[in-house]
Amino acid sequence: MLGILWGGVKFILARILYRWLKWYYHCDIPYSVNFKGVWFCHSGFGIVINSNVKIGEGTYIQHGVTIGSRDDIKNTKAPNIGRNCYIGAKATIIGDITIGDNVKIGAGAVVISNIPDGATAVGIPAKIICK
Repeated sequence: MLGILWGGVKFILARILYRWLKWYYHCDIPYSVNFKGVWFCHSGFGIVINSNVKIGEGTYIQHGVTIGSRDDIKNTKAPNIGRNCYIGAKATIIGDITIGDNVKIGAGAVVISNIPDGATAVGIPAKIICK
């Protein structure tokens, strides 16, 4: 019985924390997102992340980044981001795409296609400039 109650308390605390983060930091990071070892610059100010996104350890995300699906109705297809990536300020990563390990995405880039391991992508739409 105590386990069921604790599960409900954790859910309520997660909802309260989510609402507070949304209000205070102007970010939308759902409590259902499962990642660890991800670093948010400037306390995650202005970051929007879809609940189905997968982000690898050691990834560094600047402020104002949007990571989500292309389809507003079905939130099932979201990006899969590898380990040790760097995502620059105001970058947008959308669609059912895969970002490899050790990838650098420049500030303001719009990523709509897969990026291989170790590449650097910049521009609108993002193009690989070096591997």
